[in-house]
Amino acid sequence: MKILKKILIVLTILIVTFLSVSYFWLLSTMPDYEGTLELSGLNNTVEVIYDDFGVPHIYATNSHDAYMALGYVQAQERLFQMEMIRRVTSGRLSELLGEKFINTDKTMLTLSIREMAGKSADKYFAAIDEPYKKETLAYLKGINSFIDKGNLPVEFTLLNFKPEPFEPVDVYTAIGYMSLSFTSALSQEPIVTKILESFGEEYLIDFAIDSMSNASHYKSSSNCISEDGFSQLTEQVFATLPVPVWNGSNNWVLSADRSKSGKVLLANDTHIRYSQPAVWYEAYIEYPGFNMAGYYLSGVPYAIIGHNDIIAWGTTIFPFDNMDLYREKQNPDNPNQVMVDDHWEDYSIKNHKIPVKNSDDILFSVKYTRHGPVLNGIYNNIATSKDQPVTLWWSLNEMESAVLEALYRINNAKNIDEFESAMPLIDLIGMNMVYGDIENNIALWSAGKIPIRPDHVNSKLILDGASGVDEILGYYSFDKNPKIKNPEDGFITTSNDEPQRVDGILYPGYYAPGYRATRIKRLINSRNTWSLDELAEVQLDNTSERDTMLTRLILEEANLQKIASMGPEYSLALSQLKNWDGSTGVSSIGATIFNNVVFYIMYNTLSDELDKSDFKSLSGSFLLRSRMLQICSNEESPWFDNINTPDKKEVRSEIFTVSVEEAITSLKDQLGDDISTWRWGRVHTLTHVHPIGKQEPFDMIFNVGPFAKSGSNDVIDKEGFRYNSSGDFKVLDGPAMRMLVDFSDTKHTMSIIPTGQSGNIMSPHYADQAIMFNKGEYRKMVTDKEELGRNKVLVLKP
Repeated sequence: MKILKKILIVLTILIVTFLSVSYFWLLSTMPDYEGTLELSGLNNTVEVIYDDFGVPHIYATNSHDAYMALGYVQAQERLFQMEMIRRVTSGRLSELLGEKFINTDKTMLTLSIREMAGKSADKYFAAIDEPYKKETLAYLKGINSFIDKGNLPVEFTLLNFKPEPFEPVDVYTAIGYMSLSFTSALSQEPIVTKILESFGEEYLIDFAIDSMSNASHYKSSSNCISEDGFSQLTEQVFATLPVPVWNGSNNWVLSADRSKSGKVLLANDTHIRYSQPAVWYEAYIEYPGFNMAGYYLSGVPYAIIGHNDIIAWGTTIFPFDNMDLYREKQNPDNPNQVMVDDHWEDYSIKNHKIPVKNSDDILFSVKYTRHGPVLNGIYNNIATSKDQPVTLWWSLNEMESAVLEALYRINNAKNIDEFESAMPLIDLIGMNMVYGDIENNIALWSAGKIPIRPDHVNSKLILDGASGVDEILGYYSFDKNPKIKNPEDGFITTSNDEPQRVDGILYPGYYAPGYRATRIKRLINSRNTWSLDELAEVQLDNTSERDTMLTRLILEEANLQKIASMGPEYSLALSQLKNWDGSTGVSSIGATIFNNVVFYIMYNTLSDELDKSDFKSLSGSFLLRSRMLQICSNEESPWFDNINTPDKKEVRSEIFTVSVEEAITSLKDQLGDDISTWRWGRVHTLTHVHPIGKQEPFDMIFNVGPFAKSGSNDVIDKEGFRYNSSGDFKVLDGPAMRMLVDFSDTKHTMSIIPTGQSGNIMSPHYADQAIMFNKGEYRKMVTDKEELGRNKVLVLKP
């Protein structure tokens, strides 16, 4: 017994010692918020004052020191996120995370974002002759100074690596990451083409795609996409990404005449896939002649969204179509050639070596035609016939991007003319930039290089890559991009919806349904003037007018008597649906029932025509969501008839009746017979997932949540989910920030991000905004130095 006691005492001491050492080691990796640090490369002392939520306020004597300090303090909080963005877009995840990311790396190497970044860096950083280049290098020096300092966050220890120094190419790679928002073509165009070739043009009418091209363009082709479905390419790849992708947003600006303060009001909330940490990092920078409070992307030195005492701007994605798929004609006698107009040309080939952690390197070759990379073979479920190569044309692959200079000009603009001068430089991504200033100007520019296509081309289909008749003709000059300046009604808004045409020009794109934009316009125009607090209520609005219309249609057409006869729960569920007002608060029962009904309507309407993978992709797309009301409103839609029952023609009322029955039955199985417990917050939950938190047991340490969440897919407070048969509608994407600016008091704006400033698990600011965000609360962004106080001060010295 004495020996056993001694062993237990020794073990206890060892365990306590190990835990103590581990704890103090973890504390050593926490960001420095106070004290004094020396940084080689600084010219003068920089003072960084942290507010109560870990937002750094950087006070410097010159721009070099300010941006070097920004790089350092951002790397303290977000270095692992910076590294993940670099590795995702460079096709280097397998080197760090193992073989499960090989397909992701192959896809990213094929998309060639790193190639664009390399060309851009080589062009613009060949000579360091402009301020934005010098400031970018200072920012990178700050990041690399933190890497050299040695106290890296715990993720680097767990994965046993130290990041390489960051270079200008990595900045362009991070900007290229934003362009992943434009990959809708990779999932939608193959499905649309498959529907056309399998079922005919009438099946496209409900999606309003037929009107984009003449009938001759829809001739059937023998080169069909494989039955496995090409559509899951982006679905599968993006599900594995350790960093989130931008997919929507709201912004609006009100003139002084529409403001209770008598000054311009501006609002913005960007919609991005939720993650931990969140995408945006907030910071305030001040040096002589410059001050800016902004939202920064990891690895980019300039604010993407921001404000100061003179100007403010917010952005949404302008999702014009800058990507086309082409079906090439391969030489049957030489698999290394494709037809180009009237002759054969060789593929160009780029070879890659993909290092894989704990495994052998993978050799991977990408073939290119005049249109871009061949996509076949990236996934086993892509068409692999040698006679049917499908290639990707993406404007990104033609560019040496000037976006970094555009961001510099935006951040340094002093008036509307200087701000506008930056807009033509926004090229590889589409951005709806709303603007307001102290001089009471408001404006919108829909920026980006918009491709010119032949009149006959329907960009929603896979195009003819051999003949040369479907080729891109160039790009519109910037004067053809939509813009609005100081409109008479004093109000501008965008929500990724289709813009007004300039000179009648059609801008094909993957636009949002317009429900958010319509709701914003209806609310804003319901009164003449607004305050900032009242605009916060608009940002948090979660009522869907479309869904109430669709509910009425379903209840009018379904056989309610038959449904109610199935039991008292069915009758009570119908009553809840009848009384539902379209709101999606966490206590709503109607929202739970409605969204389950929508899934079963989708399934019973589409699943006979689409295989499992295509149905999954289409049911989660803007294409279907934007046209769901139109499909259901068309009693003669061919989609309602089940192609597997040739002796019978199914009609809309049958689909609606069986779908309501199946939805209620499914909810009974999932949530029980007590309908009062079928609250939306039980099935619509949000967890902010860290890349390492995707693996147990690290999810308990690194992830934040779950939270019951209000909102839905197509409301202003967009909290996106994917329809599925389980009835568990986990929130995938939503506002990655909310900002409200009143030019009557620019030193006290309203802001919130989903979790916290820091990606470091040991930081007190890892998740200190999560509960506030989930409740729909805001915090003040104070930019008055005296009011800010000196609670936590970090001094950086040369």
